[in-house]
Amino acid sequence: MLARLLCARICVTILGVQFITDSRKPSIRLALVLLSVAACSSLHRVPKTTSAPVADAAKEEPSVPLFTSRDGAPTSFVASTSDAKTTRIVLVRDGLTKQAVFRLATEYLTQKYTVDVSDPNAGYLMTPWQATLARDGVPELRYRTRIILRFLGDDWKQLTVRAEANWLRGEEWEVGYDAALLDSVSTQLTGRLGKHA
Repeated sequence: MLARLLCARICVTILGVQFITDSRKPSIRLALVLLSVAACSSLHRVPKTTSAPVADAAKEEPSVPLFTSRDGAPTSFVASTSDAKTTRIVLVRDGLTKQAVFRLATEYLTQKYTVDVSDPNAGYLMTPWQATLARDGVPELRYRTRIILRFLGDDWKQLTVRAEANWLRGEEWEVGYDAALLDSVSTQLTGRLGKHA
């Protein structure tokens, strides 16, 4: 209560009103006290917050079509049997043990995929074949991918990353790789266990 009176007195003097101490006009004094209390309470009121605008989320770039045609392969599928094209190499940063790099690679894979083969002695990880894309809300069973990670050398200072893909054309599986998946996995693993520039 004392705080409200002090606030009323402060607000009245801030507003420049000198009638607060005039004892001859109690109705004016009461009106000014009420006015000053109302003014003080509006000054101390916590502003209402509105939700943050979502304009940045709406400005996403238009998505690239997933498939080349109504019955065609995904746009990320590249038909190739060349190891040079289908493999990325991640240089492992210094100071990590074999167990640490294998654990980091395993943790990354198990966050998004199922690991089918895991050999910590050989430094080898492989996911099973998976139908990773959907067409019109239905899994596209004619397209499958898998990820293979293999540490190279005795000291495991290099990691090969492969994102193999198959597209069923007629009754034959066309062999290749998924370029988008390969880039994504390579980038993620480089960030986790690769050398920093």
